[in-house]
Amino acid sequence: AIKISDLVAYDHDWTLDSLKPVVMHCIDCFGTRCAMFGSDFPVAGLHASFDAVYDSFKAIACELSADEQTALFFGNARRIYRLDGMSSAGLLPA
Repeated sequence: AIKISDLVAYDHDWTLDSLKPVVMHCIDCFGTRCAMFGSDFPVAGLHASFDAVYDSFKAIACELSADEQTALFFGNARRIYRLDGMSSAGLLPA
Protein backbone atom coordinates (compact mmCIF):
# COMPACT_ATOMS: atom_id res chain seq x y z
CA ALA A 1 0.00 0.00 0.00
CA ILE A 2 1.03 3.61 -0.46
CA LYS A 3 -0.06 6.75 1.37
CA ILE A 4 0.05 9.71 -1.00
CA SER A 5 0.76 12.72 1.18
CA ASP A 6 2.79 15.89 1.74
CA LEU A 7 3.68 16.31 -1.92
CA VAL A 8 4.01 20.05 -1.34
CA ALA A 9 7.07 19.47 0.86
CA TYR A 10 9.11 18.79 -2.27
CA ASP A 11 7.48 21.32 -4.59
CA HIS A 12 7.08 24.63 -2.75
CA ASP A 13 5.85 26.36 -5.91
CA TRP A 14 3.33 23.57 -6.54
CA THR A 15 0.30 23.80 -8.73
CA LEU A 16 -2.42 21.29 -9.44
CA ASP A 17 -0.67 20.59 -12.75
CA SER A 18 2.62 19.82 -10.99
CA LEU A 19 1.01 17.49 -8.42
CA LYS A 20 -1.34 15.55 -10.68
CA PRO A 21 1.31 13.49 -12.56
CA VAL A 22 2.90 12.41 -9.28
CA VAL A 23 -0.42 11.40 -7.72
CA MET A 24 -1.58 9.60 -10.85
CA HIS A 25 1.74 7.75 -11.16
CA CYS A 26 1.29 6.44 -7.60
CA ILE A 27 -2.28 5.39 -8.36
CA ASP A 28 -1.23 3.78 -11.65
CA CYS A 29 1.54 1.81 -9.91
CA PHE A 30 -0.39 0.71 -6.80
CA GLY A 31 -4.01 0.86 -7.97
CA THR A 32 -6.96 2.46 -6.24
CA ARG A 33 -7.28 -0.55 -3.92
CA CYS A 34 -3.80 -0.06 -2.42
CA ALA A 35 -3.41 3.74 -2.46
CA MET A 36 -4.76 6.32 -0.03
CA PHE A 37 -4.61 10.07 0.39
CA GLY A 38 -3.12 11.55 3.54
CA SER A 39 -2.62 15.12 4.67
CA ASP A 40 0.51 14.92 6.87
CA PHE A 41 -0.81 17.88 8.82
CA PRO A 42 0.30 19.83 10.74
CA VAL A 43 3.75 19.40 9.15
CA ALA A 44 2.43 19.91 5.61
CA GLY A 45 0.98 23.22 6.79
CA LEU A 46 4.43 24.72 6.37
CA HIS A 47 3.85 24.77 2.61
CA ALA A 48 0.08 24.73 2.03
CA SER A 49 -3.22 24.91 3.85
CA PHE A 50 -5.20 21.76 4.58
CA ASP A 51 -8.00 23.03 2.33
CA ALA A 52 -5.59 23.59 -0.57
CA VAL A 53 -4.16 20.08 -0.30
CA TYR A 54 -7.58 18.43 0.15
CA ASP A 55 -9.03 20.42 -2.76
CA SER A 56 -6.09 19.32 -4.92
CA PHE A 57 -6.72 15.66 -4.11
CA LYS A 58 -10.43 16.16 -4.90
CA ALA A 59 -9.63 17.80 -8.25
CA ILE A 60 -7.14 15.08 -9.20
CA ALA A 61 -9.53 12.28 -8.23
CA CYS A 62 -12.64 13.79 -9.84
CA GLU A 63 -12.31 11.66 -12.97
CA LEU A 64 -12.23 8.42 -10.96
CA SER A 65 -15.38 6.50 -10.09
CA ALA A 66 -17.21 7.16 -6.83
CA ASP A 67 -16.01 3.80 -5.48
CA GLU A 68 -12.39 4.62 -6.36
CA GLN A 69 -12.67 8.03 -4.67
CA THR A 70 -14.16 6.44 -1.55
CA ALA A 71 -11.26 3.99 -1.48
CA LEU A 72 -8.62 6.71 -1.83
CA PHE A 73 -10.14 9.18 0.64
CA PHE A 74 -11.34 6.75 3.30
CA GLY A 75 -11.99 3.11 2.52
CA ASN A 76 -8.42 1.92 2.06
CA ALA A 77 -7.20 3.64 5.23
CA ARG A 78 -10.09 2.12 7.18
CA ARG A 79 -9.28 -1.34 5.81
CA ILE A 80 -5.47 -1.17 5.97
CA TYR A 81 -5.29 0.47 9.41
CA ARG A 82 -8.18 -1.71 10.67
CA LEU A 83 -10.41 1.19 11.67
CA ASP A 84 -13.61 -0.81 11.30
CA GLY A 85 -15.67 1.37 13.64
CA MET A 86 -14.94 4.57 11.68
CA SER A 87 -17.64 6.26 9.62
CA SER A 88 -16.98 8.09 6.37
CA ALA A 89 -19.55 10.80 7.22
CA GLY A 90 -18.11 14.19 6.31
CA LEU A 91 -14.83 12.73 5.04
CA LEU A 92 -15.58 12.14 1.38
CA PRO A 93 -15.59 14.75 -1.39
CA ALA A 94 -19.00 16.11 -2.27
